[in-house]
Amino acid sequence: MAMAIMIMRLKLFYTPHLCVLVGLLMSDKLFGLIQRHIRLVLVVVVACCMTFQGYANLQKEWGTIGEFNDPAQEELVQWIQAKTSSNAVFAGSMPCMAGVKLNAYRPIVNHPHYEDVDIRRRTLKVYQIYSRKPAKEIHRTLSGMKVNYVILENGWCVRSSGPGCSMGEMWDAEDPVNIDQPMFCTEAFNGYVPEPFDVVFRNNVYQVLKVS
Repeated sequence: MAMAIMIMRLKLFYTPHLCVLVGLLMSDKLFGLIQRHIRLVLVVVVACCMTFQGYANLQKEWGTIGEFNDPAQEELVQWIQAKTSSNAVFAGSMPCMAGVKLNAYRPIVNHPHYEDVDIRRRTLKVYQIYSRKPAKEIHRTLSGMKVNYVILENGWCVRSSGPGCSMGEMWDAEDPVNIDQPMFCTEAFNGYVPEPFDVVFRNNVYQVLKVS
């Protein structure tokens, strides 16, 4: 309770305690010496004070106008909406798929807001696009998942948060058989897209390959 009083972001932990304490004001066993109508007035006063400040906080939050600016993703979403059918199935990184589902209203095969074993297995299959596996094997895997388009992201192909943390390094540990082969995504972003994939969209961040 003391931490909730001192630290603003912890006040939510004090809310249940406050509700219990207010409710106890109406207990005849604890506050029987105070007339019931006085206790009722106290409860109403406390509730009104909380409501007044709470509504002021809501008004402040509602008045905050933010802006999301990602021209590359906006261009991608506009292309998807204009050039693909409404039942076209997409695959890609989980954050990107959330945007495709939310903004382009297209079916996706992996989603970051649902977590279970099946999703993890499907995501591992999709992330073969950042591995060194042969293009035909990747295509066969995605086709088996009924994917029509797969989205490559340049950052996911080259980015690393530390030693051993890049997609290439993780796939080398997962799939040592192909460790001497070039990464599929690197080949694609360098302009060489192995058959049977076709490039249908490209900007400085994203590249969309047609699977089927």
